[in-house]
Amino acid sequence: MIFTIDFFQYIRMQKKSQNEKKSYEISLSLFLLFLFFTIISKAQDVEHINLKKPVTFHGNLNFQLDYYSANGIPARQKEFSWIINGNPVLNVLGIDLPFTFLFSNFGNKYSQPFNQFGLSPRYKWITMHLGYRNLTYSNYTLAGHKMLGVGFDLNPKKFRIGFMYGQLRRSASIDSTMNTNPMYVRPTPTFKRVGIAGKIGYGSQKNYVDLVYFKGWDKPSSLNGKLKDSIQPAENTSFGLVSTLSLSKKITWTSDIGFSAYTLNRMDRKDSSDIDKAWPKDIMGPLVSDKLSTQYYFAGETKIGYQEKKWGAQLKLKRIDPGYQSMGAYFFQNDIKEYSLANNFKLDSNRLNINTNIGIQTDNLKKQKSSTSKRFIGSVNVNYVPSQKFGISFNYSNFGITNSPLQTSPGNEQYKQVNNSVMLMPYLLWTNEKTFKNLNCIATFQSLSTPQSYGNNTPDMNTFSFSTNYSQTWIKPGINANVAMNFINSKTTAGDVGSIGGSVGGSAPLMKKRLTLNTSFSYLQNKFKGNDNGNTIRFTLGFMVPVGTHHNFQLMCNYLDNTSKDVSLIQNFKETNIQFIYGLTF
Repeated sequence: MIFTIDFFQYIRMQKKSQNEKKSYEISLSLFLLFLFFTIISKAQDVEHINLKKPVTFHGNLNFQLDYYSANGIPARQKEFSWIINGNPVLNVLGIDLPFTFLFSNFGNKYSQPFNQFGLSPRYKWITMHLGYRNLTYSNYTLAGHKMLGVGFDLNPKKFRIGFMYGQLRRSASIDSTMNTNPMYVRPTPTFKRVGIAGKIGYGSQKNYVDLVYFKGWDKPSSLNGKLKDSIQPAENTSFGLVSTLSLSKKITWTSDIGFSAYTLNRMDRKDSSDIDKAWPKDIMGPLVSDKLSTQYYFAGETKIGYQEKKWGAQLKLKRIDPGYQSMGAYFFQNDIKEYSLANNFKLDSNRLNINTNIGIQTDNLKKQKSSTSKRFIGSVNVNYVPSQKFGISFNYSNFGITNSPLQTSPGNEQYKQVNNSVMLMPYLLWTNEKTFKNLNCIATFQSLSTPQSYGNNTPDMNTFSFSTNYSQTWIKPGINANVAMNFINSKTTAGDVGSIGGSVGGSAPLMKKRLTLNTSFSYLQNKFKGNDNGNTIRFTLGFMVPVGTHHNFQLMCNYLDNTSKDVSLIQNFKETNIQFIYGLTF
């Protein structure tokens, strides 16, 4: 029996709404129902239960105090704050009930005392979903959207059956506490949104076909009459086909296809006009109530791959209609068509790995924009590890964008931009019984250039950075020391901006390992347009004191001082942050 529980609790609650109370009652009822079900199920395996300790409790608890001050810039956090969080685990008759909670004085935002609670108990091929859950049936239907409700997954032999029903979004309206407190975030009114999803398929995880159905709708009755006029209740129906097929031992074909019918106002009358709506209306029409504001979309991607022991290739095709959306997902990158080819090579007894990707991506699929963009995709990743002491990584990517206006002659490019990125990282390792040493260097170069521009505006920018770090650990005494050097320079239209400097730090146990000291110091000399522009100093100091095997105390101090000669680029400021942390393991 395996399940997880997510539980977040907040304080400083000024007023409970009826929706919050209902969520609490539903969550508590689901928890008690699940607890009863799991105890009955476990009772069948009495030999695995420790009857001497039928109930145990363990986990960890942390308490943190923060002090913060800033001079020269607006404060980035409260002057004083506190946080209490923990991960207790209650074990009842051999069943683990893991919780997480968080209390703080951050307040001032819409919250509720009992926020999220969910379970997914599993027994053999049956999995239940109760409370708040995030499920994914396909990328273009139900794709990880949080849902408060009930559901199940059944996997007898090779059958794949799933179902979920519940609340996708609660209704939100402005109440009196939001009007009286200017610090409150006033949300846009929204209807309560409900969804239902199901899938049926056959196969294994490596070779299967799934059909997916999802429907979501807003409830007009969830808002009062005054707010209903400001927004419209929507509804959505989506279908999906997901498959992974092994055509042979070396060839695999995967597909993910979605069809979506989205109605902006479900209160509209049926569409009786003769206006031709976009494909795939012909496919979805018989199963969807077509209304005046109903729009139809298609999205899909398919990949076919061939893999040998030392070489492989994958061809990918992808298309997502402009405006594609589903209530079962939060976000879609839409209005794109992409063709790409990826290769992988494993050479020199797998010590050398090379991955490449090349392709073209375009938008404006339905010619609704005044111009069309074409994007070139190219990347190379190389990792070479000839021995345990030495290795090197290399990455290169080239992304080009060409924007061409419609109804012009070929080659008349309105805008063209190329983004290049290069990274090289060699490293060395030395180890023996007494010490562990590590030396690495990282060099990066990024350029954004516009070979042809519109209006003679060329937003070119080149950035080069280099850093090297050496660290050494003395194993027996537990002492660590590290030193680093850093350089960065960016060429922009405003002028060159950069810095050069370094840092030194380390940690060491003191007082017969009753206390551990951590400290670091860094200094950067800043440059602007080739001239000195001040410096940045950062200093940290920390102490950790373990008490027995259950208690841990930490004190951490951070100080940042930035001095700038040209305050038009960055201000002079100072920041201080002190943290006290107590940890308990039980």
